Amino acid sequence: MLVALRSRRQIAPFTLHRPVSAAEALALRAEPGSSAFLAGGIDLIDWLKHGHPVDRVIRLDGIPGLTDIAGDATSLRIGAMATHAAIAASPLIRQVLPDLGALWLGVANPRVRFTGTIGGNVMAGKPDYDGLPALMALGAEADIAMGHPINIDGLGAGSLVSGFVVPEPARLRLFADRSLRPAVSVWLSLSEANGRVAALRVAVVMAHPKPVCVSLPVDLPVASLGAAAAAIADQVAGRLPEPMSDGRAGATYRRGMVRVLTRRILLRAGDSA
Repeated sequence: MLVALRSRRQIAPFTLHRPVSAAEALALRAEPGSSAFLAGGIDLIDWLKHGHPVDRVIRLDGIPGLTDIAGDATSLRIGAMATHAAIAASPLIRQVLPDLGALWLGVANPRVRFTGTIGGNVMAGKPDYDGLPALMALGAEADIAMGHPINIDGLGAGSLVSGFVVPEPARLRLFADRSLRPAVSVWLSLSEANGRVAALRVAVVMAHPKPVCVSLPVDLPVASLGAAAAAIADQVAGRLPEPMSDGRAGATYRRGMVRVLTRRILLRAGDSA
């Protein structure tokens, strides 16, 4: 209890706003002084507890549509305020992109899953979070409120993201190997058509200051992924920028483990064909 009280004393005073539209939220952010958008609040509250002052906090949960998960087999849109639990439980995601729903059951702990949002996870910019690499692997775009869709790795810190759009989800398979966290983890998607792999995207997280995505054009039967796994994994590892070295792992180890994890995923994908 004393620890909680001490942490609250570190939060500087601010005004709380509850806009009912994206236009109102953006107008508030444009006012003089500093602003912060509040989604699930997990990262923002921690940031405030560490003594970072802000003039106004702008809650986003009053803006209609931000929690919606909608679409079909040709396009899936996940609202930025959708919680991790909602993504895992969504009947639509289970229908058109079941791998995402299944993998999202293992993201974060129960408190975070039921409170944290996919938009907040991405915008927090933390190198060990899974939202950005998963969406990068899926080739998603970010919908910007009052703006045009942009590439997901081009998001700015002040962007008001309304959702994320995954093209042709029914053609995608999504895999992840997070067994070597916090040194490195890999998210991989395959675009399949008529039993063949047409493209492959690999997002690597925790090996660089921010997630890095490698895209490879491929054309081979899904059942041949196992035979080609080592060669593809070598290509992926070779296309990465130099990984970082820190107290968790060295650059050489991280590059080698990207190769291992990618090969492991491809073997699993080939076996599931």
